[in-house]
Order: sequence, then structure tokens, then C-alpha cells
Amino acid sequence: MIVVGGGPAGSGTAIWLAEQGVSVVLFDRANFPRDKACGEFLTPQAARLLRDLGVWEHLMDAGIRPVAATVLVSPKADGGQMRYAPDDGNVGWAMRRTTLDAILLARAREAGVAVHEGFAVRSVCREESGSGQQVVGITGKDADGEPHSVGARLIVGADGTHSLIARQLNMVKALPRLQRLAIVAHFRNVSGNGDTIEMRASEQTVCGMGFPGGGSSAGNTGHDANLTLVVPTSQASQIAGRAGDFVEQTLQSKFPLLAERLAGADREQVVRTVGCYGHRCRPAVADGVLLVGDAATFIDPFTGEGVYFALRGAQHAAETASEALRRGDTSRRGLAAYTGARCELSRRYQLLDIVQTVVRTPALLSRAVCRLDRYPAAAARLFNVLGGTRPPTDVLHPALLWRLLAPV
Repeated sequence: MIVVGGGPAGSGTAIWLAEQGVSVVLFDRANFPRDKACGEFLTPQAARLLRDLGVWEHLMDAGIRPVAATVLVSPKADGGQMRYAPDDGNVGWAMRRTTLDAILLARAREAGVAVHEGFAVRSVCREESGSGQQVVGITGKDADGEPHSVGARLIVGADGTHSLIARQLNMVKALPRLQRLAIVAHFRNVSGNGDTIEMRASEQTVCGMGFPGGGSSAGNTGHDANLTLVVPTSQASQIAGRAGDFVEQTLQSKFPLLAERLAGADREQVVRTVGCYGHRCRPAVADGVLLVGDAATFIDPFTGEGVYFALRGAQHAAETASEALRRGDTSRRGLAAYTGARCELSRRYQLLDIVQTVVRTPALLSRAVCRLDRYPAAAARLFNVLGGTRPPTDVLHPALLWRLLAPV
């Protein structure tokens, strides 16, 4: 079978399948290590899945950093905030995607996956079948520009939010209210605590800062930080060709206290941007195809659950794919169990949608920060859900939402 995409979703799916004896070929257009526009945060449950994949010791050796607390900063001028730090561990972990993804891809090779880097998939190949058109392979070009056609009984599309596989098969349903642009910059020598993840919002602009390390840190007296801004797509013309200047100007106008803190830090030259094109694919299967990770669903994860969604989806995908291949039925009907398995993730995406509404409504976010600070038990319940250690139904409850968001 073929996996298109070598990020956590693709590598995770490939590893779990290879460990079950499935012959897997993985293609990615990039050459690793490669950087990725991402908040670079891992929830506790993402860490558990990385242990299951057999890479945790490698990540520890490579310098994965514990995150002790989450800080939510109110959009009010007084800069009020709440801090959540669990009594029995961390809120998560942080690591540069250059390191995380390279380690996962190396583990896939170790598990027996045939990995082809620098291979750009161009199209899917289809044949008529009893139920319609079955996908039977892909075409693409290797690193030397040579064309190839590769056949397989099943294609896993793990090629991200702009998935070629999903779009060629017309599987994408856009969510217009969630169309945004993300800008990611890395800073060195940032003052303050290096063991938190900090979240802010000002009207339609959202800002997250974490401390994954991994930069060129010779002579550092502070911390290496990841700063992620998420803005409306209407600001695209202000970003094109000047992403670094846009970051500086946005910090000055929207988050002046943070701008002051970063004034003495050193920003890396490369600033990455990516379109956060919110969408769903329902179902995330077609005849001969299964979608995983951001290719299947993307809702900008203010909560930092993106890698967890990729890995948990990969686990479900591997379970469904191995059974379908064993039965010799990779039709849409033969892959239907995957849709049921993803119901757990669907509820988490529903919670993310609510969170997106709150963080982009200053009055709601201010109330939420105040109430979470006042009611530690409610804060613990919310962050345990966002960390994946409790089900989303624990907070998808009208009484709790009213308590957090209703006017005084």
C-alpha cells in the first residue's frame, strides 16, 4: 500500500501498518529534515502515542522539552491572565518539527517502510469497479524529475490541509468561517519562563508562544521560542513578501507587552506562513483511499492538539487499513469502520470549533480567562480534555459552558 505524506499522520500510519506485516511505500515531496509551520506543542496523549510508536527515547535524547503550564492572557488592557499547571505532571511537551518529523520518518524506515523523499505526487490513478471508480495508484515525479506510476490496493492520503488526494477526489467540504493564515517565527534569547505555553488573542488575531528549543543557541541567556500568529485571510496582501515585518508590526499593534518582551530577542531570518483552510472530509474514505490527519479534517488547533489528531487518526487508519487489506476489500464500504472510529475525534473538533468562537470574541475570551482563574476545578477539567486525558463530553455541557461564558 501507499502512504502520501511523511509528517506525523503519514509516518504514524506507515509504522503501525509495517509492524503488522503490511508492505508500505511512503512518498513525500520534501527532503527531511524539513521545517514546518506549526505551534510545535504535544499534548500528554500525543506523547503516549509517540511512546507506542517507539520513538520516545529518541525524542528525549534529542531534547524534547516538558511544558509545565498553560497561560491564557486576557484581551483586556490590564493584561489579566490565568495559569494552569497540573499537580501530577506536565500540560504537554514541545519540540521543533524539524526534529520530531525526522525521527518519526527514521522510525518508519526502521520498521520496514520504503521511504521516498523528494517525490512529488501529481495525481491518483483510477479504474472502473463494481461500485464506481476505484483508486489503484498514484503518478508523480522523483527528485530527479523522472515520472513514475506506482500501483497499490490502498492509498492513504496524509498530505496535509491542502491534500492533493482529497481535492482530486472532490472529498473536501470547506468551512468558510475557519479560513485563516498562520505565520510562524522563531526567536532566540527570549526572557521569562521557558516551560509554559502562552496564548493571547486580540479581536481576530490569535497569538501563541511556546518554547520548543532547537534553535542555534550558542551564547543564549534566554530561551528559544516559537511564536505563531493566526490572522484572517483578508490580511494576505499585507504578509506577501514581508512576513517578518508583518510579525513585528502585529506584535506592536496587537500585543505591545509581548512586543516589549521580545524586543531584546533575536528572530530567525526565515518566517513561515501557511493557509489554515478549515475543512472536513465526510466520510474520509473513498474506493481505494483513506484520508488521515489534516487531509481528513482541519480546524486550526488553538488548543495545541494538532499532532495528537494526526497520531490518533493514524492509529485508527492503520487498524482499518490492515483489516481491509486482510479481507481484500478496500472499497469505500470495506473502509467504513474508519468513519465510526473517527467519531471520537469529531467530538474534539466540535470543541475546537467552540474554542475558536470564544478566542475571536474578546468579551467571551475575557470572561473565560476570569472564570477559569476563579474556578480551578473547571480549568482542570477543560485542560484535561484538551490534553486528551478526558473525553470531550466532560466540557461539552451547557451548564459548564454557561458558567464559563455567561455575563455576570
